[in-house]
Amino acid sequence: IVGGRSLAVILWLACWAALPAHAAAPNPIIWADVPDPDVIRVGNAYYMVSTTMHFNPGVPVMKSTDLVNWEVVNYAYDVLENGDRQNLNNGQNEYGQGSWASSLRFRNGTYYVVFVSLSSGRTYIYRTTNIEAGPWTRSTLNSVYHDPSLLFDDDGRAYLIYGGDDIRVIELTADAMAIRPGGLNQVIIPDAGSIAGSGGLPAEGAHAYKDLNL
Repeated sequence: IVGGRSLAVILWLACWAALPAHAAAPNPIIWADVPDPDVIRVGNAYYMVSTTMHFNPGVPVMKSTDLVNWEVVNYAYDVLENGDRQNLNNGQNEYGQGSWASSLRFRNGTYYVVFVSLSSGRTYIYRTTNIEAGPWTRSTLNSVYHDPSLLFDDDGRAYLIYGGDDIRVIELTADAMAIRPGGLNQVIIPDAGSIAGSGGLPAEGAHAYKDLNL
């Protein structure tokens, strides 16, 4: 629903069942489809993002203090693109396409959300210093880096780990706004799905984290 921020929030929140802060958590904790979640902790708050495909507003930002009770506090965007596929013109649509598999990170006071759009053929990087109120700034990469996971290393370098079957890494500029010219670009896990045998989907949905003890 384009521009239907308040309605979307109501629909999402209607799926949450409030629990006492210290109650045992039953499963499922969220009575809604929240695919491809990515969760971070900043201070005493946890934030989570999810796939929303063709729906607008997109990439909901959810907040919790106990990993059980969640509320939607923002969206990364109101409208991602405004072409024929999004507006159902000329026999086109993007059902099941749109934004997929967002990655959420926090570094030096800035929140980053990275995801791909299968309908636009791009990867999007949204940044804000206020994840609950915005505003967001947007950068785009003109390729689909499938199921991206954003990783900041201690030396200030930034990477996307991504892919299906072959899991790859590509280096971004330090501000995570563009591909770094001449930066790292290679396969790190070839044929990652082979361990599960033949058939089915290839391995995908990589998540990369820095072990502070290494």
